[in-house]
Amino acid sequence: GPLRWGAGGSFRLPSPLDSSSVMRNRDTKLVKDALAASAAAAAVLAALGPSTCSRARFSPSLVESCRSLRYEVPYELRHVADPFVDPLCDTLAEGHWALFLVVIANVACYLPALANSGRWSISRQSLSHERLLMYQLAHANLPHITGNMLTLLAVGSEVSGALGCNQLLLLALYLACGWAGGFAAALLSDARTVGASGSVSGVIVALSVLRPTSAVHILGDVNASNPLLLLLGTLGADLSRGGVSWQAHLGGGAAGCVLAWLLTLVG
Repeated sequence: GPLRWGAGGSFRLPSPLDSSSVMRNRDTKLVKDALAASAAAAAVLAALGPSTCSRARFSPSLVESCRSLRYEVPYELRHVADPFVDPLCDTLAEGHWALFLVVIANVACYLPALANSGRWSISRQSLSHERLLMYQLAHANLPHITGNMLTLLAVGSEVSGALGCNQLLLLALYLACGWAGGFAAALLSDARTVGASGSVSGVIVALSVLRPTSAVHILGDVNASNPLLLLLGTLGADLSRGGVSWQAHLGGGAAGCVLAWLLTLVG
């Protein structure tokens, strides 16, 4: 899940502001801007999006090139890349290109964000639209990014199908849930937060609204009989490690629930 510096042996930054001192004018403007942009984007994307997924959306040669990426990875890192390659390329083959791009973006940003976490994390002092996007692309370690991205690939394709394979709408849902998760973490915690689990939690909860009985296959023989069981399992595993931002999970999940419910009304 999103990790916060300040628990479990990590570093808590002293807050120059009292925890009760919330910049209400700035926060209110952020929320109004986000709601207006989300409503406009959802209306346009719902109107323009496709109605079905297509396995023929990408050429077989492109998908095979994707699978061959595992051989471009240095041998000592291949055990890290292998769990990603087949789920990622299968996602591309099925037409869920938004998920493919999200995973690639997270992988590309992993090392830059790790080297300069202070410029990528979200906190009450750094609250801005830019930072509410950047923190979603930053992760604290390899297990952090691996767990988030594999869960996203497992659940995201189901959500994509429920949205009629509208990839732009799926991308907007993912980013909006991450925005809400980061906003909740910044307001409800004094720590710095990084990670995509607000986004992923929102996608899982959205699936529980759109397809409440959908079983989710994670990896190997691991399955969840419905999305909420998956959310509870991943959240329990995250919290057991300590230093995890439950605030980001809460904000992202709440956003996913509300947005999915609104989509059922207009769909």
